[in-house]
Amino acid sequence: MFLELFFFLLLGILFGVIAGLIPGLHPNTIAFLLISLSPFLGIETICLIAILVGSEITNSFVDFIPSILFSAPEEDTALSILPGQRFLLAGRAYEAIYLTVYGGLISVIIIALTFPLFVIFIPVFYSFIKPIIVVLLILTIVHLFWMQKKNKFDALLVFVFSALFGLIIFRLPLSGSEVMFPCFCGLFGLSTLFFASSKSEIPEQEIDVNLEDCSKKKSSFIGVFSGLIAGILPGVGSSQVTVMSQQLARIKNLKDFMISIGGITTANSLFSIISLFTIGNPRSGTSVAIQSLAFEPSLKMLLTIFFMMVISAGFASLLTLSLSKILIKNIYKIKYNKLIKSVFILLFILVYLFTGWIGLIIAITGLAIGLFCISKCVRRSFMMGVLLVPTILIFLGV
Repeated sequence: MFLELFFFLLLGILFGVIAGLIPGLHPNTIAFLLISLSPFLGIETICLIAILVGSEITNSFVDFIPSILFSAPEEDTALSILPGQRFLLAGRAYEAIYLTVYGGLISVIIIALTFPLFVIFIPVFYSFIKPIIVVLLILTIVHLFWMQKKNKFDALLVFVFSALFGLIIFRLPLSGSEVMFPCFCGLFGLSTLFFASSKSEIPEQEIDVNLEDCSKKKSSFIGVFSGLIAGILPGVGSSQVTVMSQQLARIKNLKDFMISIGGITTANSLFSIISLFTIGNPRSGTSVAIQSLAFEPSLKMLLTIFFMMVISAGFASLLTLSLSKILIKNIYKIKYNKLIKSVFILLFILVYLFTGWIGLIIAITGLAIGLFCISKCVRRSFMMGVLLVPTILIFLGV
């Protein structure tokens, strides 16, 4: 049984790699496709769960490769684009990816070492944090404006446009995960690519890492705590808590930011599944898919799933670093402006393939807001109003 379970876990890890490398292909898509086909596959429930877990955790690591190298984000990795571009253009793209892997892996280790405490603590923490999450989100917005020393009116316009954008797109006939891809492609990916296309070439990349000038412990614990919030609260994802943690913890060092966002993304994936067992509510597409399977929740099942998550994280970290090395060693040989223009066109094609004409309109609208934000030298965190305001309204019951 162990070898069979391990085989399906590896299959899930493979699906996670594919979903991570292809912008727009989310593990949720794989999860619901698998669930719809499960009656015809004849696979045991625990093996199906192994595939789902392997895919979800692996994707949380691999997803940063296209985000950093090609400015092709999804919701969880959108805020890594600007720091990632800086690393890339400085010849340090591998270091950027390594930092996200480091943050994710340290989060897994911390959660594994304190797992019994989290099982007891999560229901208590959930009941405490839920009533004040609106206050925290509002404080985050206030702090955003406080930190924007110049062009505050332009920043207000960016935030208002983004908030209205978010309120509109969630009423469109697309699911939440379908909406997020064109939205974040436009706001963060396409807008960044538009301005980056003026660069004539990408510098040769160094395959080394320097962790001496960053606070690894602080960034790692921020990743775990913020990932806990994202993983247990409905309507709050990695992007929202990344903005919150960045503002409230005053993370300014780019290396610390990459570590923390890597930790947040992976911790969110772990806690969204753990929450299914601790508070009885799924917090991600994968956890919803797991809940739909006929099984009896138990501590033994939770421990088995958690063990699979830890194994997946280990494989995912090695695969992410190996794949990024292969890509980075060859990327500088390509004409950067041609690559950027090709990726720009490819993202539009992918948006259309996954979300149709509605997705294209969303992406173009997001691109317009992103171009305005960048041209006015406004911090791109203001574009997170696209999620912050709808989240606040959800918690207020509006």
